[in-house]
Amino acid sequence: MVRDALDATLEECWVVGEVSNARLAPSNHFYFTLKDERSSINVVMFKTAFNRMRFKVTDGMEVIVRGRVQVFEQRGALQLYAEEMEPRGVGALQVAFEQLKRRLEAEGLFDKARKRALPYLPRTIGIVTALGGAGLRDMLRILFDRFPNVRVIFRPAKVQGDGAAEEIARAIADLNRDGRAEVLIVGRGGGSLEDLWAFNEEVVARAIFRSAIAVISAVGHEIDFTIADFVADLRAPTPTAAAQLVVPSMRELKDRVASCGAALVTAMERELAGMRETVDDFGERIRHPGSVIAEAREHVEGVRAELAGAIESRIEECRRTIRELRLRLRSPDTMIRTMRLRTGRLAVDLIQTGASALEKRRRQVGALAGRLDALSPLKVLDRGYAVVINQRDSRAVLDAATVKFGEELEIRLAKGRLTARTIGRTI
Repeated sequence: MVRDALDATLEECWVVGEVSNARLAPSNHFYFTLKDERSSINVVMFKTAFNRMRFKVTDGMEVIVRGRVQVFEQRGALQLYAEEMEPRGVGALQVAFEQLKRRLEAEGLFDKARKRALPYLPRTIGIVTALGGAGLRDMLRILFDRFPNVRVIFRPAKVQGDGAAEEIARAIADLNRDGRAEVLIVGRGGGSLEDLWAFNEEVVARAIFRSAIAVISAVGHEIDFTIADFVADLRAPTPTAAAQLVVPSMRELKDRVASCGAALVTAMERELAGMRETVDDFGERIRHPGSVIAEAREHVEGVRAELAGAIESRIEECRRTIRELRLRLRSPDTMIRTMRLRTGRLAVDLIQTGASALEKRRRQVGALAGRLDALSPLKVLDRGYAVVINQRDSRAVLDAATVKFGEELEIRLAKGRLTARTIGRTI
């Protein structure tokens, strides 16, 4: 009766609230609670409706849910059976775009370090777009107008609607397997966010990331941004801009080559003129070989004469040195006798000096012994004094207060020692 009453009085409705306790069951049915500050209701979204959603539902998200209120009879619970859900205030596609962008950016798919430079003049260009689309016609027209000799490999793919993302990903993979293209242009003409959505799908982003060939993303107009733009090696504002970026203009190249050729000819002529001047200058400075050889011979003869004179002078100097050494050298016997006499004199001097030093040291030792004897404590004992030693610690007694009754004392005299025991003291 409750179910029939709800069917009769409460038609399909829209409910606004905050998501909590969101969970996906193994059956792919999605369960959560929709609440506001006053109330809450349990919501179930069956897998058919859940699979149509483009964004991820998380706790705390404010949503608008369309569905019917029914009673789950087995538990007697009131539930909202959802057929459609949208984020409140922001479109579902925009939320899905931001969620996927954050996740892929965290994985490193947007890193600038991995982006590759495009080849300057590719021989073959691969294009992935819709067959018969305006974007393809514009790209081909600009490519062949700028560089007629370029080759184009076209791999058609759906760029809008169901299955478009998978077709774009397969087309990128096919051109990679083909291997002839040196750069790929992946894109389409302008449209709404829904029209461009295939280029926001994860499968396309990962296909671009895996591509071994550099990829230019050319989707929509200049104000349109897609996930493919962030993953690609280069983003072009439009498909026509991509065609302009991928190849240089042949006319501009010819003009540049002509300009470089003219500059090269001018530089070569200037260099040749400088070389001619250098050769002429050398020609004026170079003399006849015969005169150069004659001058060299004269120089050699002069050096030879100077060398001979220097050798003779050195030989004569050595002869004088030898003569002087001969005069200074005497007979070995004479030298030995002289050294013996000198040694004898040195020995006598050494003995006399040693004896004098020894006597001086003896006198010094005697004087020091006398001073030491005068300072000896034993001299004090000779004058009638005594040294008292406490046998308890073997120290001299300087203060009667340090001696206890009955302690043994050793009295050291000038001659002999006495042993005593304390029976009294006066302080």
